[in-house]
Amino acid sequence: MHNPFDQLAKKIGKEALDASGPTVVQHEISRDAQHADIRHDPDLARDRERARLGLLGRIASVLCLIEIYGHAPSGAEIRACLSKHFAHWDECERKARAQNKRRTQKGLPLAPFVEPRLWIIAATASTPMLHKLKAEPAAGWPVGVYFHGDDLYRTGIVVVDELPRDRSTLLVRIMAAGPALRGALADLAALPDDAHERAVAEQILVRLQHVIGKKPGRTPEEEEFIVSMQGTWKEARDQGRTEGRTEGRDEGRAEEAARAVLTVLRVRGIPVPDAARERILAETDPARLERWHERAIVATSLVDAIDDPS
Repeated sequence: MHNPFDQLAKKIGKEALDASGPTVVQHEISRDAQHADIRHDPDLARDRERARLGLLGRIASVLCLIEIYGHAPSGAEIRACLSKHFAHWDECERKARAQNKRRTQKGLPLAPFVEPRLWIIAATASTPMLHKLKAEPAAGWPVGVYFHGDDLYRTGIVVVDELPRDRSTLLVRIMAAGPALRGALADLAALPDDAHERAVAEQILVRLQHVIGKKPGRTPEEEEFIVSMQGTWKEARDQGRTEGRTEGRDEGRAEEAARAVLTVLRVRGIPVPDAARERILAETDPARLERWHERAIVATSLVDAIDDPS
């Protein structure tokens, strides 16, 4: 299975940007059949939609490729991004020339060529790598945004662990995942129910939690995500922010809460017989699942965590 957090970035990027122009995930670039994580071609009439996306909307204000890394990208990964960027640039120029040739034949004015930009969104980046790239802090942009190569390369680099932790950077911080994801989830849960960021990201995150929850073996990063999600939505429920959800979503959350209980028991090394596992997964009472989750965190046995585990 591919890294699930890679899919998180692509799905949230597409969900967020679709309203402001054509957005393609895994965009194929003709040279050597390369693929970019996201390609966005902004509709200039949809500035209002982009403005709702904060930093992500600014990034997507011109034709661009977006590559996302949940770690500090290596030199090889940076070179691969630049290779795709230049191939995409060449492809755009060829299409623009062909289009203008047809416009000339029809007596129409030529269309201006828009040079694309590359954005590399990285959870973190090493200072030596930024120095090697001669990346300069981007004037007028938040701390953590850099430009590389001026108009020759047209490359932007977003170092997520340097970004201010505010609402404008939230979607970018979720997309990058990595160490900043836990704080981003808490910030998302703190927003009002009708916040646009919640509409974009919440269901994608819940589905990802469901997929990861079914994996027989999970990485420490995935374990932390499961526990963070459970804690985040529990807090939101306690504050009355999840009222009005559909029955189907309530059932999904009950299953997720049950799996969170099993995750804590497994992490603590507490054996769970099949009968007890089935009982936990069959439980639909949110209050009881929350109580089990809280007790499992400090329990030394299944009896300590679960009412009547038989």
